[in-house]
This record gives sequence, structure tokens and C-alpha cells, in this order.
Amino acid sequence: MMGAVAVAHARPSRPASQRTSNTPGQPPPHTATTTPPSVSYATNRLDSLLSHCHSRAIFQHSVPQCGTEARLPMRVALYDHAKLYREHREAIDAAIARVLESGQFTWGEQVPAFEEEFASWVDARHAVAMGSGTAALTTALRALEIGPGDEVITVANTELTGIAAISAVGATVVWVDIDPESRCIDTTACEAAITPRTRALLPVDMYGHPADMIEMRRIADRHGLALVEDACIALGAEIDGRRLGSHADVTCFSFSPGKHLGAMGAAGACTTQNAALADRIHKLASDGQARGRHYDPKPRIGQHHETEGHNQRMDEMQAAILRAKLPHLDETLAVRRAHADRYTERLVGLADLPGERTGFRHAWRNYVIELDRRDELAAHLFAHGIGCNALYSPPMHLQPVYRGLGYAVGSLPRTERSGKRLLGLPLGPPLSLEQIDIVADEVHAGLA
Repeated sequence: MMGAVAVAHARPSRPASQRTSNTPGQPPPHTATTTPPSVSYATNRLDSLLSHCHSRAIFQHSVPQCGTEARLPMRVALYDHAKLYREHREAIDAAIARVLESGQFTWGEQVPAFEEEFASWVDARHAVAMGSGTAALTTALRALEIGPGDEVITVANTELTGIAAISAVGATVVWVDIDPESRCIDTTACEAAITPRTRALLPVDMYGHPADMIEMRRIADRHGLALVEDACIALGAEIDGRRLGSHADVTCFSFSPGKHLGAMGAAGACTTQNAALADRIHKLASDGQARGRHYDPKPRIGQHHETEGHNQRMDEMQAAILRAKLPHLDETLAVRRAHADRYTERLVGLADLPGERTGFRHAWRNYVIELDRRDELAAHLFAHGIGCNALYSPPMHLQPVYRGLGYAVGSLPRTERSGKRLLGLPLGPPLSLEQIDIVADEVHAGLA
């Protein structure tokens, strides 16, 4: 694992003639330019349903009645952050009060304490608290010296943030198809896409199911590539009994409010087994400054920047809140797994249901079914006060922002088929099993 980092850092710079820019609209060097994907993919089926109503808020927390401004109350919402806060109000309020009373809103004791506690929970040697999951992904790539002329292989059925992180460092995204069972990166397709320009692999643990990080590690080591894991929606997932957090050179997590461990705002983290890499991530996220200067009891004056960096640190308030919630993370995961089990029991035979590959343990950030009658079912659920969503559809390679990269409809057939059929159902705290049953009942009714 640590050897892969050393290889990535030791690789000499290529001659300018071998490096390519990441100019917008320029397809990957080994990808033939084809007709841009039709915008109709993004607007044909599900969007036609949404445009029939006045607001796209039906994918969030309320259901506008088609043709009116009236709103129906949600019977089962996708998220209820206020209720989650009330369940842990005493601990959260006390954590916030400690920070306010300390007067240390940056460079205090909460961030280092959270880093130590979180690293212990995921069984990693080092954790670096970040301002967001996006900051974690971008800084991880920078720390591994991924940049212009480099290619990063990843999947398209994901958030914009991972793709934007690749672009932010000047590298070129290369999309490959998914494994239909886990909906994570197809390892065979990944290895086949490696070229002399490939510098990093970026698998995504989809919906809480881990990518095959054992095989991804082998591929990265075979080809001398950096391995960055996007575990932003898979905190607590396991491979062969080992939690995600130490399989890759850097593992990136998000603590946005809807995640397994949710902050009250944006927050994230990088974990790694490599002390030098952790130190570099610290500096890049702290305006190029070594953290030790801010905690040295000896008074210092003046500035000391060791590298160019950005202000992408986690703040003290979020760290304090996350420390208050971290002791309940195992309980949160148990609730999510119980909800997933209930859905699987209730919905068998109605749709293609998610599962777990042998040796993998799902963290169930989302319970995402697939069916041909997706739009019809979504309309029924909305009309009966049930929240649902379609993450991540359309996939990134067919989004307008990336139209110039040359990936047409049909480029990633398994990804595209999943994107047209997927539907996410409410799951996790603070929902009860009774509410999961209400959703299941409406799925049955909507497909009757």
C-alpha cells in the first residue's frame, strides 16, 4: 500500500511532448471524438414527469400538487435533519457551547481530537479533517501530484464533485463502465482503460457498497498508479471484516448532513497509512502551513508557507459536532442495515433489489432499486407523500457540462441502463421500521 505512494511520487515528469492539457471540450487522448450525447437523455422520461409539476422540489422534502401551488405533507421524507438533531440535542448543544466558550474557532483542540478518534474508528493510521468531501478528493489528488497531462480512471454514476476534483487539478477524466451487481467500477474495464498517461484510479463506493478495493489495489500496484477511494457515501462499509479507510493510498469521506456521520454544514476527511502523505494533505488544506506552528506553545510571529495551498480545513464547530455524534455511528449503521433488510424482505419480486457481494458489507447510505416502471412508481410515491430520488441520473458522461468530452449515449451501456431505471427510497435514522413498511406498501400499490 505504501509502496504505491512511493511509486507515484517517484515517477519522473514526462517530456512536454507527452503531456496533454485538460482543455474543456477536448476528449481524452485515446477516446475517439463522437457525436455529443443528446440532451434528451437528461430530459426524456423522469424530467417529463417533473416538468408536469410546478417544482422539482418533489425530489426533496415536499410534494407540490401538479397544477397548483398547494403542498402535501411528507408522510416519509428522505431526510429529517431537525429530528436527528433533537435525538442528540444535549450532546450537540454542549459541544457547540464548548467551542463558543473557548473562543477558538480555528486551530483549536476539536479538529485534532476528531482526527484521532475518526482514524481509530476506521482503523487508519492518519486522518486529516477537511472542509468537505469535495475538498478531500481534490486535495488527495494534489497531494499525490496528479495534474495536467495525467488521466484518472473513474465511473460516471456518481456526484459531480469527484469529476470536478479531477478537473480542478488539471487532469483528464476517463470513464469506464460499472459492475452491474455492486454498481461500482468494473475492475476489468478499469485495467483495460490504462494508458501511458494514466496516473491514478478513483473508484467510488456506490450507495454504501464498497468497490472491489482488493482488486483495485492489485491493479494500481501492477501499473504503479496512485489509488484514491471515494468513500463519501460508504462510511462503515467493510471488505472481509475490515472497514474502509486504509485500502487506498488516500480514502476520502464526506460528512455533509445527509451522510452516515453528518455535520451541520460541510465537512469531510482524508485517511491514509502514509505519514508523509498525511502531512502533505495537512499543508495543502491549510494554506501551505505546517499545523505544528499553530500548536507550538512558543510564541511565533510572521508567516511560514512551505507550499501553495488552500483554506480547506474543517472548522472547530463541525469537528465538535462530529465528535458528539461519532459514538452513535455503530447504532446508525445498524439502523440502516435493518431498514435495508426490511426493504429486501418486502420488495422481493417487484424490482431489481440491491444486495451485497460475498465478503463485502454494505453501509446502506442509499437503498436504490431498479425497474423499468421507475417514473410511474416515482409519480405514485410523490402523490402519496413518500420521498424518493434518482441518484445519480443521468450519469456524468451524459451531463451537459461534459458534452465536449466525446462520450455519446451507448458509451457506458451498463451505467446508462442503471441510470434510466434507478430509484432511491427513504432509509436510515430517524425513520422507523414502521415508516419503511409504509414506503414498501406504497411501492406495492404503485406497481399493482
